[in-house]
Formats: sequence, C-alpha cells, structure tokens
Amino acid sequence: MLVPWSYLKSWECLACGHCCKDYAIPLAEGEWLGLSNLFGPSVAEWFLDKRCLRRGVGGRCVFLQKYEGHWLCGIQGAKPLNCRLFPFKVSVHPLFGRKEEASFPYSRREVFVYVDVDCRGIEWGRPGPDLVRKVLPEFVGLRLKKGLDQYYSTARIWPQRPLPPVRPILSACTSMDLPLAVIE
Repeated sequence: MLVPWSYLKSWECLACGHCCKDYAIPLAEGEWLGLSNLFGPSVAEWFLDKRCLRRGVGGRCVFLQKYEGHWLCGIQGAKPLNCRLFPFKVSVHPLFGRKEEASFPYSRREVFVYVDVDCRGIEWGRPGPDLVRKVLPEFVGLRLKKGLDQYYSTARIWPQRPLPPVRPILSACTSMDLPLAVIE
C-alpha cells in the first residue's frame, strides 16, 4: 500500500532484505539487456506480461547476498531503477487522492511522492529535516535524472572488516550511465 510521503518522519535503509523478497521488479529494456549481457538471459523471468528480475530460493532476488548480518545487493552499481527507488514511488502526476500531502517541490516543479508502507525503515510522524532536504530530493533526482549516485537512498553500512576486493566491469550496462562493480 502506498501513502503520501508527508506521513513520514524519516526513512533509512536497514539492509534487512525485506524489499528484495516477494516483489516482482519490472525491468526496462535497457536494464534487461545490460544485466543479461553480464549474467545471461536467465536473470529475468516473465510475470504478468512483464520481464522482471528473477527471484530465487524463498522468493528473494537472485542477486541478494547476506554479508555480516545484512542483506546487500550484489549488483548495486547496475541495479534496476525500481530497486533504487524502493520504498518510494515518484510521479509527475498525483496517483491517488490527497494530492497536497503527496506533493513535493523539486527543481522548480511539483512532483508527487508516495511510500510503500511495507518498508521496515520507515519512522512515522511529522517530516524531519533530513527527509525533506536530503532523502527525498535524492529519490526524486534518481527518478527524474536516472543516473545519480545513491547515498541517502541506500543502506549506509560500514563493515567491521573490509569488504572483499571489487573489480570494475565493462559491459552493455555502461550505456545506463551507472558505475559498475562486482564483489569477488
């Protein structure tokens, strides 16, 4: 269920992996082409006439990895836009009633932002300054510009021990203007 953003006090990704379980994530054509070039065409499955990211054991995304008690995206740099935006839905038109509560000013225009109440990182209440000045503008920017880096809109986990080495990948995903890396 989606509700207007103005009901939130704050939001933070807890890296709980709940959002990567039991959801069918539709892929844009470019996302599917890039991911299938990297991992083969089996990265997707058809669901309700849409090509979606494949789910594996227990309904979890096939790219979800458990690391030091957290669930992390194995394709962070190439993850689909719908994954990057969860739990927020950003639209240039109001989707439901309560237009004023979903309205958010962004770069001299009005957009409408909703949040999926299923997310565990939500704190309900009057919107806090970090949500309004940092978190929401990043989500809206991701939706409208589609090439921004994520900082506030993803888990900020600093592991106790260093992450495994990262190697860059050159692939069709570079056409998506996203930084790419795979943990070895």
